[in-house]
Amino acid sequence: MELEEMKQKWSLLSERLDRTEVLRRRDMECLFRRRAGSYLHYMWFVELSGFAALPLIVAIGKYRGVADSVIWPLVGIVLCFAALWTWALYLMSRVVGCRGSLVEVETRMTRFTLFMRIYLFQAVLFVILLPTVMVVRAADYYTAHGMWWIVAGSCGLALVLCFAMIGWERNRIRELRRRLRDLREFRDA
Repeated sequence: MELEEMKQKWSLLSERLDRTEVLRRRDMECLFRRRAGSYLHYMWFVELSGFAALPLIVAIGKYRGVADSVIWPLVGIVLCFAALWTWALYLMSRVVGCRGSLVEVETRMTRFTLFMRIYLFQAVLFVILLPTVMVVRAADYYTAHGMWWIVAGSCGLALVLCFAMIGWERNRIRELRRRLRDLREFRDA
């Protein structure tokens, strides 16, 4: 009799453990999807901010009398980065929207991570090169009007913001990859 009761209790505990593991996995998946969705919303905000900055760039440039040869290349570069960011948005939306296997989610996240590494490297390169080119092209204008400090301040601010954004992006991507790795390890255990 005791053996029969122990078998029943054992099977009951085994079922509870299975349900608990299923619930824990579901919670881990939901947490990953929420974090990825939050990151996607952040990316949309950055995209819209970039487009909102374009009229501001042109208006400030025209108001200050900056040459069109300086304003329009800057607008072109902002549009190029917006196009690349749109592709990053597409890749991240595929990660968030993937309802397939965990392997497929990991593959999409790996593609997104690789693209973001390239994108962030290009961002640093352009943030360093763009102000340098602008200073060289408009050096006469800025020195004649005593505004060299605006260019120097803009370059410094751009570098600080660029490195801050890169740090933020890298941390968010690392967190998503860590959560995905934890989910995979839980599944494999």
